[in-house]
Amino acid sequence: MVLSLASLNLHCGLDHRGAPYSVKAAVAALDADVIVVQENWRARGGESLAASAAADCGYPCFTELDMVPDSPLADLDVVDGAAPDEVGAWGLAVMSRVPWVGTTVIGLGAAPGDVVGARSAQVIELPGLRVVNVHLTHRLLHGPAQLRRLLAGLRSSRVPTLIAGDLNMCRPTVYLARGYRPAVRGRTWPAQRPVAQLDHVLLGAGVTATGAEVGPNLGSDHLPVRLTIQ
Repeated sequence: MVLSLASLNLHCGLDHRGAPYSVKAAVAALDADVIVVQENWRARGGESLAASAAADCGYPCFTELDMVPDSPLADLDVVDGAAPDEVGAWGLAVMSRVPWVGTTVIGLGAAPGDVVGARSAQVIELPGLRVVNVHLTHRLLHGPAQLRRLLAGLRSSRVPTLIAGDLNMCRPTVYLARGYRPAVRGRTWPAQRPVAQLDHVLLGAGVTATGAEVGPNLGSDHLPVRLTIQ
């Protein structure tokens, strides 16, 4: 299977100053067969940013996972200064033009001092490929433990696998993911003047990629990453 894949931390639909940007335009610009997003936001009583963009941009397969089910946006420390006065759910989402076989969730545990609490990863089973969407804790000393839990949860299957998302780890640290190799090189955060690569795609055995790159600023405080899987 040949498919394009992209990952973007949506930053709850806000730029680095807290001003809203068009998530729909960002998804359309990525134009990938599979898009995994982190920091998806769904205001109470409404549709999530990712769900709305997926519907408008022609992604028939969609799933989302709330890691914080009901919280004021201001309590999540997403932006410096005043955040929009909204209460809602915060988490992960995957949209795909390719039908998938199934979806599962792997628990990663909580890190002390992380307002999110327990984090989880989404696992999407495509024909012959597993795509894992993850957003590890920003509490740097505890990210490696969550990564180890993720790897342990993936070992039960030999289906070729890739891990994509905001790992909150610089490039040297991702080599802790034994059996996986980073596919994208380039700084992704903060988007307006990147100094570090926090967003990664890690390829497992049997997965190869071409055209791996860091994408342009689409509005979020993170830059997207994109590649083609062969």
